Amino acid sequence: MIEIIKKLTSILAAKLVTPIFIKLARETNRIHLNVDEIFYIASVIKGKAPCRLLVFGFGNDSYFWTKLNKGGKTIFLEDDPVWFDQVKKQNPQCYGYLVDYGTQRSEWQELIGEPDKLRMDLPEEVEMEKFDCILIDGPHGWVDTDPGRMKSIFEASRLIETKGDIFVHDSDREVEKAYCDRYLGHGILKKGLPRLRHYILDERKE
Repeated sequence: MIEIIKKLTSILAAKLVTPIFIKLARETNRIHLNVDEIFYIASVIKGKAPCRLLVFGFGNDSYFWTKLNKGGKTIFLEDDPVWFDQVKKQNPQCYGYLVDYGTQRSEWQELIGEPDKLRMDLPEEVEMEKFDCILIDGPHGWVDTDPGRMKSIFEASRLIETKGDIFVHDSDREVEKAYCDRYLGHGILKKGLPRLRHYILDERKE
């Protein structure tokens, strides 16, 4: 019954995209992003759906993003195999891949000027695609032993379609800010929110 309620609130929030339903879906599904962040991102994606959406991070909000982009292609990338299996079991409709970052956040300064070292071994389906929207909300970047989001931000700059939208969550943190400035700085930085940067990429950096 709990899982049914979670899915119903996500479906309503994805269909209506109003703060009240997003708040309900967030509380029911224990989504990390706050209501304003979800509403901001969802409003942009809703305007482009059905589209090609890539999400770095597989979590409690995955079902919502999948439903929001109904009829489009939504792909999630996750590095934690235990968490991946847990989310996939609860949300078999969601589509994603396990990936390996092979980094630690503590390496961010030495890697920032090394684009060749920031390339990931991505699934062919992802590598060969250009995405209309990309949401970066993973991997974890709270401590130095976490992989950090250096590669996520770099890869987003490669995988985004021209005029595509990139959302970077936790962009108030030192590493995220530095990598956004370096690899997404050629795009248009929209207003965003305190913890969320929104870029529109006029061109891709190859």
